[in-house]
Amino acid sequence: MSYILSFLLSLILSVVFTLIVKKIAIYYKVVDKPDDKIGGRKIHTHPIPLLGGLAIFVSYFLVLFLFSDKFLSGNLHYSHLFGFFMGGLIIMIGGALDDKYNLRPYQQIIFPILAISAVIFGGVEISQITNPFGPHFNLIRISYLSPILIFIWLLGLMYTTKLLDGVDGLVSGVSGIGALIIFLFTLTTHYYQPDIALASIILVGATAGFLIFNWNPAKIFLGEGGSLLLGYILGVLAIISGGKIAIALLVMGIPVLDVAWTILRRLLKGQNPFRFADRKHLHHRLLDLGLGQKKTVLVFYSFSLIFGLSGLFLQSKGKFLALLLLLFIMLLIVIAFWYLDKNKKERAGLAHTNTSGGLVKPRLLLHVCCAPCATYLSINRLAPFYDLTWYFYNSNLCDEEEYNKRLLVVQEMANKFNFKLVVEPYNHQEWLEKVKGREGDLERGPRCQICYLDRILQTVKLASAEKFDFFSTSLLVSPYKDSSTIKSISKSLASQYKVKFLEEDFQGDNAYQKSQSLARELGIYRQKFCGCEYSKTK
Repeated sequence: MSYILSFLLSLILSVVFTLIVKKIAIYYKVVDKPDDKIGGRKIHTHPIPLLGGLAIFVSYFLVLFLFSDKFLSGNLHYSHLFGFFMGGLIIMIGGALDDKYNLRPYQQIIFPILAISAVIFGGVEISQITNPFGPHFNLIRISYLSPILIFIWLLGLMYTTKLLDGVDGLVSGVSGIGALIIFLFTLTTHYYQPDIALASIILVGATAGFLIFNWNPAKIFLGEGGSLLLGYILGVLAIISGGKIAIALLVMGIPVLDVAWTILRRLLKGQNPFRFADRKHLHHRLLDLGLGQKKTVLVFYSFSLIFGLSGLFLQSKGKFLALLLLLFIMLLIVIAFWYLDKNKKERAGLAHTNTSGGLVKPRLLLHVCCAPCATYLSINRLAPFYDLTWYFYNSNLCDEEEYNKRLLVVQEMANKFNFKLVVEPYNHQEWLEKVKGREGDLERGPRCQICYLDRILQTVKLASAEKFDFFSTSLLVSPYKDSSTIKSISKSLASQYKVKFLEEDFQGDNAYQKSQSLARELGIYRQKFCGCEYSKTK
């Protein structure tokens, strides 16, 4: 009953405190603003409140102190609990300062180091390490090794959850799974530790309550303090449970290996791994494949749950082999993404350099029919790989008012995301002459084909004259357009004008629906008809 009560209490408190912290963060403008440039690490499109980890911290330690008699019923003492709490408090103070003032990396790391020091001075230690091939390694006689191992372990796990915090619900969910696995593990007959089980189930409740608001689309983020705090708590629980490091590693294996690979990759490029940021983390790569935030998160949840549960049934040697399997899986993932990158660069013509040895993106002229489709397509598919220019040529639009509405939003999005923009004058009368006699055609019929040809032809002519490498059109995003005809026209004109048509599936992964969702988030105009006066009446 104490487990059920502590879980429910921490969950309810987490929900209440998350709502309170959200209002505080908004009031004091402690929010995470989206990137203003393409290819940035942030994937949200509007400001999101930070400081969410504060709700987890307060609810977790409040319940832990309420049940402190049960938590301290085993080998733990009040000094352990106090050091544990002080470390968490230090992390939250540093995290709040970073969320508000955006501290530099050398300032950020001070607080995790102080937090680890609080744990060590509180008396937490590692007395032995399991050896899968023989007897335990006893560290009692080599006392200085314990604080060194604690420092490395906690700092590594804190920075793993910190760097993993790039997708809604990822860190809070994986941490909750880790706490659940430790809870189940410490309830087994062989490793029965009711005190650690209590501390773990409290964390499950705290993360579950926060996850309600952190699940995609997130209403609040963990912030710097929260992302560090969850790694810190998991790391401490693994130590005080008698050095159950292998269990934590099985749960956090893929994120830990991703961080290790990130550090190695940046070092090989001559970059400082702790000061340089990019979009090469595994969660970013899965997003770029089109999985979306929810599916990406579920991939990580699955790895954590499967390998974590396996640890409940494996002995030391079996856990070691499971960790080797995780390492092998991560190696396959690295090879797979390297191969995909290589193919994409070759296919897109990226394999050429300038005189300085830098990589040159091919130039792409994108005909823009409207801002919603073009913005989503450009941000998520094109800008990371192409030197992109938007081309607004839409004389088919029914009147000047509609034309100006769409053009204004296109200009706003081009400025916001730093896209070059070319605008052709509006000449509706000329367009009417081209479709004369086709006024009564059905949508997607001959009149629409003339309209497609007109806009694509002008795009190809400009691409040829200005020596663009590729051209395409955002018309291909909409499922309401005849994409096969558009592609056929584009290929024919590409051959005629000697400009490559970028033939990709712009409708894949629900691109149209996502473009509309993005438009709603950005608050931009979304038209309800194709454009010409004839489509308006159909």
